[in-house]
Amino acid sequence: MLLKKFFSPDDFIEEYNFIDVEYMNMHNKKVIISDLDNTLISWDSKKNTKKLTKWLNKMRKAGFDIIVVSNNSEQRVKNFCKKLNLEYVADAKKPLISGFKKALRKLNRQPEEAIVLGDQVLTDIFGAKNLGGARSVLVKPISKTDAFKTRINRYFEEKIVSRLKERKQFPIMKIKNKMKKINKEQKY
Repeated sequence: MLLKKFFSPDDFIEEYNFIDVEYMNMHNKKVIISDLDNTLISWDSKKNTKKLTKWLNKMRKAGFDIIVVSNNSEQRVKNFCKKLNLEYVADAKKPLISGFKKALRKLNRQPEEAIVLGDQVLTDIFGAKNLGGARSVLVKPISKTDAFKTRINRYFEEKIVSRLKERKQFPIMKIKNKMKKINKEQKY
């Protein structure tokens, strides 16, 4: 029971852009608190992508707040977020909730208004669950590789996720249906 309560995300998605206007409205959320590395960009990348920029612009235009909360260094997070005009909290020490709370204070929001998006069960999901009220969304990591310290987390994470899957307490990954979206856009 404790594994499910603290480590099973509310949703598991293929990539960050599964979170769209419809998803946010369906869950009555106003803010996305997102991890950076292997969630929005590859952990070893210094550049944003056109796809990410397009998604950020679409979500902002729809009125949603987006903030990055990362355990990475101030310099890494600042350099990335500055280019995209994103608010951020670096050196967040996730899964401790202080970084999440700092992000919410910056945006004058409450946990109940937030989605916490990240690629790690032991940092992002556990932190979101401890924050209380936020919706926890696990995203499949962008890169198949990780920094050394993340590889250690992934080892333990695999054991937890396997146990949750055995008990049927872990959500099935949702994949964005591109054909459905194309057909929907053609109707308008």
